[in-house]
Amino acid sequence: MSLSRIALALALLLAAVPALHASPITYDVTLTPTSGPFGGSGAITLSSAPSSYGISTFSQANGSLQGLTFTVDNQTFSLSGYPNATVEFLNGQLYNISFAQTIGSSPNRFTLDTSGVYAFYYNNGQSESAGSITAVPTDTSDSTSTTPTTSPTPEPGTLLMLATALLGGGFLLFRRFRQAHS
Repeated sequence: MSLSRIALALALLLAAVPALHASPITYDVTLTPTSGPFGGSGAITLSSAPSSYGISTFSQANGSLQGLTFTVDNQTFSLSGYPNATVEFLNGQLYNISFAQTIGSSPNRFTLDTSGVYAFYYNNGQSESAGSITAVPTDTSDSTSTTPTTSPTPEPGTLLMLATALLGGGFLLFRRFRQAHS
């Protein structure tokens, strides 16, 4: 196998890498009040499912947090209003959402702060509703399940390393075979 054929095979493999990324997953978010009258709902879209063990951190900065919205008392808060938001999962379960946004102005100002729990400030910041945050994947086949039904997709870097090793190993075997029969 000539060096040009190996380079061509490697180039074709590199061209296929963008198609190897995992599929995005969306979670339905529920804000349940423990104090005050206002709860809400929302959605989180991640570039891939969180790991089933350890902490998985998603942010717009690293390209893994693709969407985030909350609606409380007919007020919509979004990732575009706070691009520094982060979402963390611990062992595949929602652990923390760090988010803060104020919309409107006096006397109709509303603020939503989250960090493990949420606080919604209304009445021009004079009143508060607070509570817990839960998230469930929207694409589950079983409504009682909290595990995404998407199957894990190998990371492109891992597949690239495997292909490179196979090509390199094949080249070395071919070279050894050719030297033995010369």
